[in-house]
Amino acid sequence: MTKFTQITDPKFDTASLENHVKTYVSLSEDEVLALNSLAQYKKVKKNQYLIHEGGIAAISCYVLSGCLRTYLLDNKGIEHILGFATPGWWTGSLQNFYNDKPSQLNIQAIVDTEILFFTKETKEKLFLSGAVFERYFRILTERSLIDFQARTMEILSLSAEERYWNFYNKYPDLMMKLPQKYIAGYIGVTPEFLSKMKSNGLRKP
Repeated sequence: MTKFTQITDPKFDTASLENHVKTYVSLSEDEVLALNSLAQYKKVKKNQYLIHEGGIAAISCYVLSGCLRTYLLDNKGIEHILGFATPGWWTGSLQNFYNDKPSQLNIQAIVDTEILFFTKETKEKLFLSGAVFERYFRILTERSLIDFQARTMEILSLSAEERYWNFYNKYPDLMMKLPQKYIAGYIGVTPEFLSKMKSNGLRKP
Protein backbone atom coordinates (compact mmCIF):
# COMPACT_ATOMS: atom_id res chain seq x y z
CA MET A 1 0.00 0.00 0.00
CA THR A 2 1.31 3.42 -0.93
CA LYS A 3 1.94 5.59 2.14
CA PHE A 4 1.60 9.35 2.19
CA THR A 5 2.75 11.73 4.88
CA GLN A 6 1.58 15.26 5.29
CA ILE A 7 4.30 17.72 4.35
CA THR A 8 4.72 20.99 6.21
CA ASP A 9 5.41 23.68 3.64
CA PRO A 10 5.16 27.42 4.33
CA LYS A 11 3.97 27.96 0.74
CA PHE A 12 1.22 25.38 1.07
CA ASP A 13 -2.34 26.59 1.47
CA THR A 14 -5.77 25.41 0.38
CA ALA A 15 -6.90 28.67 -1.24
CA SER A 16 -7.13 27.09 -4.71
CA LEU A 17 -9.24 24.19 -3.45
CA GLU A 18 -11.35 26.46 -1.28
CA ASN A 19 -12.12 28.69 -4.27
CA HIS A 20 -12.93 25.64 -6.39
CA VAL A 21 -15.41 24.37 -3.80
CA LYS A 22 -16.99 27.82 -3.56
CA THR A 23 -17.75 27.85 -7.29
CA TYR A 24 -20.29 25.09 -6.59
CA VAL A 25 -21.40 25.55 -2.96
CA SER A 26 -21.24 28.11 -0.17
CA LEU A 27 -18.94 27.46 2.79
CA SER A 28 -19.25 28.61 6.36
CA GLU A 29 -16.19 29.62 8.37
CA ASP A 30 -16.26 26.27 10.21
CA GLU A 31 -16.47 24.36 6.92
CA VAL A 32 -13.47 26.26 5.57
CA LEU A 33 -11.55 25.33 8.71
CA ALA A 34 -12.52 21.67 8.25
CA LEU A 35 -11.32 21.73 4.64
CA ASN A 36 -8.02 23.33 5.66
CA SER A 37 -7.38 20.88 8.48
CA LEU A 38 -8.22 17.68 6.57
CA ALA A 39 -6.57 18.33 3.20
CA GLN A 40 -3.05 16.92 2.89
CA TYR A 41 -0.30 18.07 0.58
CA LYS A 42 2.18 16.16 -1.56
CA LYS A 43 4.76 16.90 -4.22
CA VAL A 44 4.93 14.32 -6.99
CA LYS A 45 8.12 14.42 -9.04
CA LYS A 46 8.19 14.10 -12.82
CA ASN A 47 7.57 10.46 -13.90
CA GLN A 48 6.71 9.41 -10.32
CA TYR A 49 3.59 7.30 -9.92
CA LEU A 50 0.83 8.48 -7.64
CA ILE A 51 -1.06 5.22 -8.20
CA HIS A 52 0.38 2.15 -9.92
CA GLU A 53 -1.48 -0.76 -11.49
CA GLY A 54 -1.94 -3.49 -8.90
CA GLY A 55 -1.38 -1.14 -5.98
CA ILE A 56 -3.80 0.26 -3.46
CA ALA A 57 -3.72 3.97 -2.65
CA ALA A 58 -7.20 5.04 -1.65
CA ILE A 59 -6.84 8.76 -2.21
CA SER A 60 -8.83 11.46 -3.95
CA CYS A 61 -6.49 14.09 -5.44
CA TYR A 62 -6.88 17.76 -6.37
CA VAL A 63 -4.14 19.16 -8.63
CA LEU A 64 -2.56 22.44 -7.55
CA SER A 65 0.16 22.61 -10.19
CA GLY A 66 1.68 20.41 -12.88
CA CYS A 67 -0.07 17.59 -14.71
CA LEU A 68 -0.99 13.95 -14.06
CA ARG A 69 -1.94 11.39 -16.67
CA THR A 70 -4.22 8.41 -16.07
CA TYR A 71 -3.65 5.39 -18.30
CA LEU A 72 -4.00 1.63 -18.51
CA LEU A 73 -1.94 -1.01 -20.27
CA ASP A 74 -3.58 -3.62 -22.50
CA ASN A 75 -2.35 -7.22 -22.79
CA LYS A 76 0.00 -6.15 -25.57
CA GLY A 77 1.65 -3.55 -23.37
CA ILE A 78 0.11 -0.63 -25.28
CA GLU A 79 -0.79 2.45 -23.23
CA HIS A 80 -4.30 3.87 -23.46
CA ILE A 81 -4.58 7.30 -21.86
CA LEU A 82 -7.92 8.02 -20.25
CA GLY A 83 -7.24 11.63 -19.38
CA PHE A 84 -5.02 14.33 -17.96
CA ALA A 85 -5.47 16.20 -14.68
CA THR A 86 -4.23 19.80 -14.76
CA PRO A 87 -4.55 22.51 -12.06
CA GLY A 88 -8.11 22.65 -10.75
CA TRP A 89 -8.91 19.03 -11.70
CA TRP A 90 -9.62 16.03 -9.47
CA THR A 91 -8.30 12.55 -10.16
CA GLY A 92 -7.96 9.13 -8.55
CA SER A 93 -8.85 5.47 -8.98
CA LEU A 94 -12.50 4.99 -8.00
CA GLN A 95 -12.01 1.22 -7.85
CA ASN A 96 -9.33 1.78 -5.22
CA PHE A 97 -11.16 4.45 -3.32
CA TYR A 98 -14.61 2.91 -3.00
CA ASN A 99 -14.06 -0.84 -3.38
CA ASP A 100 -10.60 -1.31 -1.84
CA LYS A 101 -9.52 -3.25 -4.91
CA PRO A 102 -6.07 -3.15 -6.57
CA SER A 103 -5.96 -0.46 -9.20
CA GLN A 104 -6.21 -1.28 -12.88
CA LEU A 105 -5.07 2.24 -13.63
CA ASN A 106 -1.77 4.09 -13.49
CA ILE A 107 -1.61 7.75 -12.49
CA GLN A 108 1.75 9.34 -13.24
CA ALA A 109 3.17 12.86 -13.07
CA ILE A 110 4.18 14.19 -16.49
CA VAL A 111 6.00 17.10 -14.84
CA ASP A 112 6.70 18.00 -11.21
CA THR A 113 3.24 18.24 -9.70
CA GLU A 114 1.68 19.41 -6.45
CA ILE A 115 -1.55 17.95 -5.12
CA LEU A 116 -3.93 18.13 -2.21
CA PHE A 117 -5.44 14.80 -1.31
CA PHE A 118 -7.96 13.11 0.96
CA THR A 119 -7.88 9.53 2.17
CA LYS A 120 -11.09 7.60 2.71
CA GLU A 121 -10.89 8.43 6.40
CA THR A 122 -10.30 12.16 5.98
CA LYS A 123 -12.91 12.45 3.23
CA GLU A 124 -15.50 10.82 5.51
CA LYS A 125 -14.56 13.28 8.25
CA LEU A 126 -15.02 16.10 5.72
CA PHE A 127 -18.52 14.83 4.91
CA LEU A 128 -19.36 14.67 8.61
CA SER A 129 -18.20 18.26 9.08
CA GLY A 130 -20.90 19.55 6.73
CA ALA A 131 -23.43 18.18 4.25
CA VAL A 132 -22.26 20.86 1.82
CA PHE A 133 -19.20 18.74 1.00
CA GLU A 134 -21.36 15.76 0.02
CA ARG A 135 -23.22 18.09 -2.35
CA TYR A 136 -19.95 19.39 -3.80
CA PHE A 137 -18.60 15.91 -4.54
CA ARG A 138 -21.99 14.79 -5.91
CA ILE A 139 -21.83 17.65 -8.41
CA LEU A 140 -18.29 16.66 -9.38
CA THR A 141 -19.35 13.02 -9.79
CA GLU A 142 -22.22 14.03 -12.07
CA ARG A 143 -19.89 16.17 -14.19
CA SER A 144 -17.39 13.31 -14.32
CA LEU A 145 -20.07 10.90 -15.56
CA ILE A 146 -21.04 13.36 -18.29
CA ASP A 147 -17.39 13.62 -19.36
CA PHE A 148 -17.05 9.82 -19.29
CA GLN A 149 -20.09 9.38 -21.55
CA ALA A 150 -18.81 12.03 -23.93
CA ARG A 151 -15.37 10.37 -24.03
CA THR A 152 -16.96 6.95 -24.72
CA MET A 153 -19.09 8.34 -27.55
CA GLU A 154 -16.04 10.13 -28.95
CA ILE A 155 -14.03 6.90 -29.10
CA LEU A 156 -16.89 4.96 -30.68
CA SER A 157 -18.13 7.48 -33.22
CA LEU A 158 -15.41 9.97 -34.20
CA SER A 159 -12.48 9.66 -36.55
CA ALA A 160 -8.91 9.94 -35.25
CA GLU A 161 -8.68 13.44 -36.74
CA GLU A 162 -11.88 14.52 -34.98
CA ARG A 163 -10.60 13.06 -31.70
CA TYR A 164 -7.38 15.02 -32.17
CA TRP A 165 -9.27 18.31 -32.44
CA ASN A 166 -11.44 17.42 -29.46
CA PHE A 167 -8.24 16.93 -27.49
CA TYR A 168 -6.98 20.29 -28.77
CA ASN A 169 -10.14 22.02 -27.56
CA LYS A 170 -10.10 20.29 -24.16
CA TYR A 171 -6.38 20.70 -23.39
CA PRO A 172 -5.15 23.65 -25.50
CA ASP A 173 -2.32 24.49 -23.09
CA LEU A 174 -0.97 20.93 -23.26
CA MET A 175 -0.75 20.65 -27.04
CA MET A 176 2.70 22.24 -27.24
CA LYS A 177 3.98 20.70 -24.01
CA LEU A 178 3.11 17.01 -24.23
CA PRO A 179 5.20 14.40 -26.04
CA GLN A 180 3.42 13.22 -29.19
CA LYS A 181 3.18 9.69 -27.77
CA TYR A 182 0.87 10.96 -25.01
CA ILE A 183 -1.41 12.73 -27.47
CA ALA A 184 -1.47 9.58 -29.60
CA GLY A 185 -2.27 7.46 -26.53
CA TYR A 186 -5.20 9.72 -25.70
CA ILE A 187 -6.79 9.81 -29.15
CA GLY A 188 -6.25 6.06 -29.63
CA VAL A 189 -3.62 5.85 -32.38
CA THR A 190 0.06 4.97 -32.56
CA PRO A 191 2.64 7.79 -32.50
CA GLU A 192 3.56 6.80 -36.07
CA PHE A 193 -0.03 7.16 -37.24
CA LEU A 194 -0.31 10.56 -35.53
CA SER A 195 2.85 11.74 -37.29
CA LYS A 196 1.41 10.57 -40.60
CA MET A 197 -1.85 12.40 -39.89
CA LYS A 198 0.01 15.61 -39.15
CA SER A 199 2.26 15.31 -42.20
CA ASN A 200 -0.83 14.92 -44.38
CA GLY A 201 -2.33 18.05 -42.85
CA LEU A 202 -4.96 18.20 -40.13
CA ARG A 203 -8.05 20.09 -41.22
CA LYS A 204 -9.61 21.99 -38.34
CA PRO A 205 -13.40 21.56 -38.28
